[in-house]
Amino acid sequence: MEKLAVAAGATLFRQGDAGDAAYILEKGKIMIFQQVEGQRVELDTIRPGEIFGEMAVIDSTERMATAVAATDCSVTRVPQAIFNRKLEATDKFVRALVNMFIKNIRTSHRIFVRRPRSFRDNIKLIRFFAFNIQRYARLMDDRPLGDEMLAALEKVEKAVADLAEIGSRAKDKRHDHIMEEGDAHNVGLKSVMGTEGHRKL
Repeated sequence: MEKLAVAAGATLFRQGDAGDAAYILEKGKIMIFQQVEGQRVELDTIRPGEIFGEMAVIDSTERMATAVAATDCSVTRVPQAIFNRKLEATDKFVRALVNMFIKNIRTSHRIFVRRPRSFRDNIKLIRFFAFNIQRYARLMDDRPLGDEMLAALEKVEKAVADLAEIGSRAKDKRHDHIMEEGDAHNVGLKSVMGTEGHRKL
C-alpha cells in the first residue's frame, strides 16, 4: 500500500479506466461523478475514513465514475492484488454478498443517471411530482392552506393535460425511458423515482 498526497483539482482515476486499485481517504474531500451525454452528474462526496474506487477492483470492470480531489488530500492506495488477497481471506458467503452489493449499486447508479429524454417522459415526471405535492397537501394540519394548495394543483393538472395533448401532435423522436403501465421495455417511474411512481395526479 502507498500513501499519496493529492492536490486539489487532481484526478485520481477517470470513468472508463481499469480498476487497478482502491483508495482510502485519510484527509480532505473527494468528489465522485459521471459524464452522461456531456453533462457532469455528481454521485458522491468521499470524506476521511471512507474507501472509494473499490467496485471496479472487486468485479474487474471499468471505472464507472471519475474521482477528483475537491481539496488537498491524503490517500492510501491499495493495489488490486493486495485488495483481492484481503477479500479472498474472508468467508465465501461474505464475498458473494459483497459481489451482490456491487451489482446492485451499479444498477442503482445507472437508474440514477438515466434522465428523461422524451417530451412524454417529462410530462410523466411533472405528474409524478404533482402527485407528491398533492399527497403532502392532503396531510397538512393547516387545512385552509392545504385546500388552497389542492385547488392550485387542479389547475396544474388541467395545464399538464393540455400540454400533453399539444405535445402528442409533435414529432418527438427521442426515446422514452419512463414506461407506461405494462411496458416492460423501459424503466418505470417506480424504479426511477420511488414507490409512488405509477400513481396518477
